[in-house]
Amino acid sequence: MQSPLAHRRRLERVELEPGLTAFRCPETGGHWIPGENYWRWRSSLPAAAVQVADESHAAQPAPVSEFDDALKLCPESGTVMTRYRVGYGQSFRVERSSTGGIWLDGGEWEALCGGQLQNSLHLIFTAPWQKAVRQQGLDAAQLAQLRERLGAELLERLQGLRAELAAHPQRSAALAFLNAAAD
Repeated sequence: MQSPLAHRRRLERVELEPGLTAFRCPETGGHWIPGENYWRWRSSLPAAAVQVADESHAAQPAPVSEFDDALKLCPESGTVMTRYRVGYGQSFRVERSSTGGIWLDGGEWEALCGGQLQNSLHLIFTAPWQKAVRQQGLDAAQLAQLRERLGAELLERLQGLRAELAAHPQRSAALAFLNAAAD
């Protein structure tokens, strides 16, 4: 199989995790994970590891390859792969082939592992995951606009007040008071 990025380079067989055979590009450090290899590996994981992975998305940003924007062809079929945003603290995208195989640029597997997302890799390609990632982007943009308009200090105080009011039994009365004070 040829690398989707370094087209004249053959992919080398590697073991990303015990039982997960993938193919690495020696030039870019990217990894090709055939779909059947991923599913075989995932089905061999203890149920507790799978459950935790499916519920936890506390990823930490990690450096990844500069090849993220390049169009990539599936090493198996030669067709263009579809890109999916990872989100949950990660700014990169992963590619998936119509064959079910997954391409990760250099550093992306390590970033997924750092955020405990490697066992949930298949979820990235689902509509609910992608919807949540889009919502995260909208929320971040709205927060940035508020920070610009209100200033960081006031926004921080308002966020504290919001958290305090969320659990308060007289939340409605407090909100009515704040709204009336604006008049």
